[in-house]
Amino acid sequence: MGHFKVNKNDIFFILKRQLNYGSLCSLERYRDLNEKMLDMVVDEALNLAQGFVDPLQEIGEKWGVKFEGGKVICPHEFRTAFKHFGRDGWIATSRDTEYGGQGFPHMMRIIINDFMYGACQTFNMAPSLTHGAAHLIESFASEELKRCYVPKMFEGVWSGTMCLTEPDAGSNLGGIQTIAYREGDHFKIKGSKTLISWGEHDLTENIIHLLLARIDGAPEGVRGISLFIVPKFRVNPDGLIVDQNDVICERVEEKLGLHASPTCELNFGSHDGCIGYLCGEANKGLAHMFQMMNAARINSGVSGMTLASTAYQNALVYARMRVQGRDIAGRKEGSVPIIDHPDVRRMLLWMKAVVEGMRSMIYTGAYWSDFALELPDGEEKLHYQNLIDFITPIIKACCSDTGFRVCETALQCFGGYGYTREYPLEQYLRDVKIMSLYEGTNGIQSMDLLGRKMRINDGAPFKEFITEIEGFCKKNMDHPTLGKDVQTLSVVVKRLAEVAIEMSNTSKSDPLQWASYTHPALLCFGDVTLAWRLLDMALIAQGTIDEGKGTDFYVGKLKQATYFIGVTLPLTMARLDTCLRKEREIVEMPEDAF
Repeated sequence: MGHFKVNKNDIFFILKRQLNYGSLCSLERYRDLNEKMLDMVVDEALNLAQGFVDPLQEIGEKWGVKFEGGKVICPHEFRTAFKHFGRDGWIATSRDTEYGGQGFPHMMRIIINDFMYGACQTFNMAPSLTHGAAHLIESFASEELKRCYVPKMFEGVWSGTMCLTEPDAGSNLGGIQTIAYREGDHFKIKGSKTLISWGEHDLTENIIHLLLARIDGAPEGVRGISLFIVPKFRVNPDGLIVDQNDVICERVEEKLGLHASPTCELNFGSHDGCIGYLCGEANKGLAHMFQMMNAARINSGVSGMTLASTAYQNALVYARMRVQGRDIAGRKEGSVPIIDHPDVRRMLLWMKAVVEGMRSMIYTGAYWSDFALELPDGEEKLHYQNLIDFITPIIKACCSDTGFRVCETALQCFGGYGYTREYPLEQYLRDVKIMSLYEGTNGIQSMDLLGRKMRINDGAPFKEFITEIEGFCKKNMDHPTLGKDVQTLSVVVKRLAEVAIEMSNTSKSDPLQWASYTHPALLCFGDVTLAWRLLDMALIAQGTIDEGKGTDFYVGKLKQATYFIGVTLPLTMARLDTCLRKEREIVEMPEDAF
């Protein structure tokens, strides 16, 4: 049995009982689909992840990245898998059929990534980046460029990257120095990019870089950034490769984790021979790139969640199997499985709760995204767009931070064996850490959430997100079994809203003090969102129990919710108080005193 473990019943409980994801088929874009077809995709994706992608985890970790003569050599199994993904439509499951997509709901892309990232994070980054890059071209490029590039990328013949970071411009994209010089119908590109995932490899015959650069003479800062299509090899209008394009991989980073994913430093135009094509409007590159960046932020959360999920499932299997120590209450004779020990049960229950809460949070956001993208223009569409705007940094930061904590806790369940390579936990822990750094660190996400997301559209994203949870509380606070837990959540939501508004007001008058506490505030939003999703599942489960159909599966939904509410939300309330401290140690600490 492979390392990747997931409870299929948990998946379908969220999709069918909690979200009713088949209702997406009522949208015009999906009128030819039905819920059984969506179920089929989920089943096939899970089978592919467990049977085909799972073995790549060990292969990739042993092989790593071989960098020879400016070229990255990958395991041949990775090349086979990438071709399989393209040929069978897994890269473009949710894209329009016009360019080779399968036409399924956008939500399905997230579900597929849940399984594939969990089975082999390093490999799935390649098709996921390819999807994002191709979708940028599909969304913003000229028709000629779309026809040339998108089908081959969706088919897995070519791959794609996002090229943003530079040696002296990490998260500060306004400092980008790469220059594009206009030359007829194209541009000459000159500059360097660093920390580019899958920037060089031999999985495909061409790599298409979606690159941010400044057109010569453009304004300084983010207002002068444009987006370019820069292939590793030049191609003619028919898509045939004709020549190298002066894109050189200078080095590959040695990293804590993700050993089979090449993280590259790329030079563009070091011999004045790199050609790029404008994608979208000049000086609108950052706005265009945010489509891919926001998707990547969601996927960072997905990665954190799914690695946490398989870490928990592995810990659960081990705890049932590992016999050590006696029952402290004398309920059983002799040595017992460690799952009988209260401290191990504490860790398992906490992991189960936050994993299911994170998955529900992410799937809910994915479900909303289809309405945000596919409903006709109007108030309902705008409502879902506001919800997606607000929940994106919560998903990214909460699930990456919490995912790391779950992997750490799962390793703890194994004792000393968890620290060895005999079990997959140590790799999960190394691989998951990057997720809180990717696509804007979680500190940056917290300033976005407590800053811009509180203000845009007259605060509509914040107001509608809070209203969504308050409406849930109002509807269920008199529930005979779970009413007290819902009331507890309602009190915390009210306090969270008060703190968020006060902090938002402080952001302009005292930005240093405000920024000192945005990350703790974001964690509070994460706690509340997890509690909401867990209670929603618990109410559904209680309904099934009340009908006389309850099993341990449904009891688990109740216990995980009441435990999380009981042990986490009191800490959330305390943390909220710290967010409004008037003391200024963080701001006033002398630099030499650290």
